Formats: sequence, structure tokens, C-alpha cells
Amino acid sequence: MRTASLAVAGFWAASLFGQEPTVDRSSIWSDTVKRGELQVAVRGLGTLGANKTAELKIPGGMIRQVAPGQTASVDTGKGVIKGKVTRVGAAEAVVELDGALPASVGPGAAVDGTIFMPALKNVAYVGRPVSCRPNSEDTIFKLDPDGQHATRVKVSYGQAAVNKVEIRSGLEAGDQVILSDMSGYKGKDRVRLQ
Repeated sequence: MRTASLAVAGFWAASLFGQEPTVDRSSIWSDTVKRGELQVAVRGLGTLGANKTAELKIPGGMIRQVAPGQTASVDTGKGVIKGKVTRVGAAEAVVELDGALPASVGPGAAVDGTIFMPALKNVAYVGRPVSCRPNSEDTIFKLDPDGQHATRVKVSYGQAAVNKVEIRSGLEAGDQVILSDMSGYKGKDRVRLQ
């Protein structure tokens, strides 16, 4: 009789408060927060300029991390050439290339560049979530100890690498988080994984 009463109480609680949404594990990807050295870098697309330079467009607020003298690598599609940042504008950085250009590549060619900042030492970091913006606050789903649920937590992001981001607060080394787009669960503080 007691079991039936508990089942009825559970039914009414679910009806009043709503069921936790269910997330298919195969539709998400997750990562574990680590502590250590994080090589900070930004990536931008651009074109080769005259005099062995590359002009890279840097997305959003990431240009604030770029400064003259930082090292870079520029992929021409026919090879990767090292270089240094010589000038930083409002949304672009100019990289002076060190090596020779491939014979079939010249000014105007499309390139993909990565600019490297000094590494951060002894910081918490994780794979970069889909909705992450460096140097901002947001929420992310952290897996519960039972491994069957994930709870929304507030985090403060710091500097970012191409595919990793510094965690300033809200998570610790060993925490597992969902990196996938979870915007479909806006307003939900907990989800069930299956």
C-alpha cells in the first residue's frame, strides 16, 4: 500500500513540477575540466598581402588578445608558414611571414592563420563549448555524480585557445560538462541523460 502511495505522490509531483527533459547521450559531446598549462591562441581567415604579409580577420572581441610581436602560423593551403604580428587594427591583424611562399601562392590568396599568445600556467580549462565567448559569464550543463543527470551551473570564462577555454570560476578540475548546443533546454536547470 505504501508503494502505491509513493507512486501516486511521484505522479503528482511530476505533474505539478513537470518532467525533466531527456537528452540522448549520442546527440551530445562532453569534456572533463583539466588543470594545467593552456596555450592561448586565436584563429582568423584572411588573404595574403604584398611583401610577404597576411591580413587576418579576427572574430569579435578576440582581437583584444592580439598584440604586435606575437608568433603566428599561416596555412596557405600549399604549406604552413611561420610569422609575427606586426600590426593590429579594430578587427584584423597583419602578420609578417618568415618563410618563402609556395611557388603557386601569391597576393590575394585565401589563408587560415593562428596567432599564439603566452601560455597560461596552472589554470582550469575545458574544451570550448558551442556557445562560449571568451572573457564572459554564461551557464553550462555539468554532469551530476550519478552520471544520469546534468545540472545547469554558472561559469566565468577567461581567455581562449582555438578549441579550449580557461575557466575562472564555476567549475573545477574533474568536472564533466556538456559542450554541445543546449539552447533547446533554455529555462531548464536539470536534464536527464539516456
